[in-house]
Amino acid sequence: MKKLTNDSKRHLEASAKKQLQNRVKRKNKTYHTKPASKPRSTGIPVATRQQIFFEELRAPVKFNLQYENCDEVVSYLARIKQMGNNGRNLNIRMDDIDEIGEGAIAMLLSVMDELSKQNVLIKGAKPKDPDVKDVLERSGFFKYMSGSVDEKNKNSKNTILRTGGVNDSVINLPEEIRKANDTVWGSTGRNPPMRGSVYEMMRNSCDHAFKDVDNIIWHLAISHDDSNNLVKFSFVDNGKGIIRSFRNGILKAVKHLFTDNVDILNTAFRNGIESRTGLSWRGKGLPTIFENYQDGYFKNLVVISNDVFIDFDRSLSKKLSVPFSGTYYFWVLNKDCVKACYT
Repeated sequence: MKKLTNDSKRHLEASAKKQLQNRVKRKNKTYHTKPASKPRSTGIPVATRQQIFFEELRAPVKFNLQYENCDEVVSYLARIKQMGNNGRNLNIRMDDIDEIGEGAIAMLLSVMDELSKQNVLIKGAKPKDPDVKDVLERSGFFKYMSGSVDEKNKNSKNTILRTGGVNDSVINLPEEIRKANDTVWGSTGRNPPMRGSVYEMMRNSCDHAFKDVDNIIWHLAISHDDSNNLVKFSFVDNGKGIIRSFRNGILKAVKHLFTDNVDILNTAFRNGIESRTGLSWRGKGLPTIFENYQDGYFKNLVVISNDVFIDFDRSLSKKLSVPFSGTYYFWVLNKDCVKACYT
């Protein structure tokens, strides 16, 4: 028999010692019965999961920003924003909507986007009406909010551009305007009055609507109707709003020159604040937008800001029962407009 070396002896002694320690551990170990069923992990601690509650908010049946429905929709969105700002998680129920407008979709997305940045949890349900659901799915809403989209609605030309988001305006706006010209006129091309008006809206948001440039949030929804050669545009920001910006700034000392907020907003677009007050101001872009509308480059101009709604086509102005904190524009490009399509 071969004699063991000193290294082999040490190895065997260490192995025997380890086995003895393991036997002692097994002898003294206490075993626990496994629960009959273990809750499936969601990535959220059990105590936290039990505390999550979603405030249910049912959307108005007529979910559009037409004159007749504007008050109810703006009030609904204000309630969403208030609850979100109070730390409530939200369940946006759109089940019962039987009419929907792209402008209301953009305004809802703008509010939801703002609240998501505050870590508010948001879930919801789509409209049951198949036609209304199609409008929502084709709008571009689900590029920014999670949710499935039917195969038939995935290749829509409709889109929503967002400041600094997956579709940045500087890169995509010129191309989207070319697409709009193609839908209306059958040929792509530049549309300087349209592009200039949109840039004035953006500039107004950047200059006046937000205290901090890092917090600037705006959305531009573009919806194509090929069968009628028509494109609808909706621009919305969640800033201070035109009227509030004026009242807290240039108009602070001359409020007596205006009868009410409707008068302020009408003057800002039709004549310019400078013409009424004699004061120089930076908001010269609003009269430019209105001039392009008056010259016929686009139609159906609607503006909502703070507590005022104006439909310039219908010569309708009203004060809203609940103010919208921000500014909203809607307009249409169709074959009745003055053609601006340049290569």
